Amino acid sequence: MIMTTVSELADQSNLLALNAAIEAAQAGEQGKSFAVVAQHVRELAERSKAAAQQVRDILAEIQKATNAAVMVTEEDGKGVEQGVTLAAQAGQIIHRIAHEVENGAQANIQMAAAAQQQMAGMEQIRQAMANIQQATAQALASTRQAERAAQDLHALAQKLQQTVVIYRL
Repeated sequence: MIMTTVSELADQSNLLALNAAIEAAQAGEQGKSFAVVAQHVRELAERSKAAAQQVRDILAEIQKATNAAVMVTEEDGKGVEQGVTLAAQAGQIIHRIAHEVENGAQANIQMAAAAQQQMAGMEQIRQAMANIQQATAQALASTRQAERAAQDLHALAQKLQQTVVIYRL
């Protein structure tokens, strides 16, 4: 709207300058200074028209840039939405991983407790084996003593028999 008005003013100023130049030419020698002013008005009108065209071109570029910015903003908005969605999904995955890690940690704790119980059981078995070994050693010593006593008794019985044989005759 403003550009149209500026363009119309430039056209009217150009037409006015042309009419003033015609009038100045008809006035002869007295219109020469008026012709110079008319020429300046005409140049000013041309510059206004060129400036209006430049402003129109600049506005068109601004509109293109604005449209591009709107499109980029919409794409960025979609990208942000996708980013939010991906971040939410990543958060869920991280929570699942944390849950699995926690479950794994609990399983490790249970396995460590079971291993500790097994170690305690193994220690008890080792202690029992030591006790069995000691009892076996004592039993062996007792068996050897009993064997010696039996041998001594056997020897004594033989001596007794020999002594009885001597006294029987």
